[in-house]
Amino acid sequence: MAKKYFTPLFLICLCIYGTALSQAKESTAEFKDTEHPVFTVNYNFPSEIVLGAIQQRLKQEGLSSKSRRNVISSEGVHYKILTPDAVDLYFQVESRGKKGRDGSTVDLFISKGKDNFVGSNNDPELAGNAIQYLNDLQPDISIYALQQQIKQQQSAVDKKAKDYKGLLKDSRKLESKRYDLQRDLSGEINPDKQDKLRKKIEKLDKSINKKQMDIRECQRDLDRLKDQLSLVQDQLKRESKR
Repeated sequence: MAKKYFTPLFLICLCIYGTALSQAKESTAEFKDTEHPVFTVNYNFPSEIVLGAIQQRLKQEGLSSKSRRNVISSEGVHYKILTPDAVDLYFQVESRGKKGRDGSTVDLFISKGKDNFVGSNNDPELAGNAIQYLNDLQPDISIYALQQQIKQQQSAVDKKAKDYKGLLKDSRKLESKRYDLQRDLSGEINPDKQDKLRKKIEKLDKSINKKQMDIRECQRDLDRLKDQLSLVQDQLKRESKR
């Protein structure tokens, strides 16, 4: 049976690529031991992917951030997509379901100074922008997931290519050894020694045949991995053009 090299992340990209579990909404949740207004959305991606995507977007837009456990914080920043005022942002990301199989939940807390957390009651415009921001974050997460998959797939391709080169090298050594044995046989006149050389050649031929089978199997695996890599690269190109 042909081997398959679909990693969990690869399946995510293929099966739930571009999907979201819910629209963002405002509610309240506990943060730093106190209830605060919060903007919440569920994504159909693992928490580590969502965390990485948020950090990448903040960095791309010139915002510094810190990550501790499952919280990304970006404090004292001017994020014009949300508000012209200085704010503190806290993205809390939690896995949903057993081992995160149901995706993840993002809680976004925004404060204007210490303990001055923002909701629709005290800043409706910022609250609306926060909800829209979380809804619009989906493509960034999809792109980040594909980027990570490409890294994983490229690593798998490189490893398999290295294995393939090693098998070719081993095969050449065996062929060279066989050539030497065949040369010795052609110049040998002692029947006993001829018999011993023939047995060595016969045994070596079995090793050569086995190595050739390994090479063909490795080549098929390498081609399969390259096809998967090409598939995800094409997905990334399509998503990036949107």
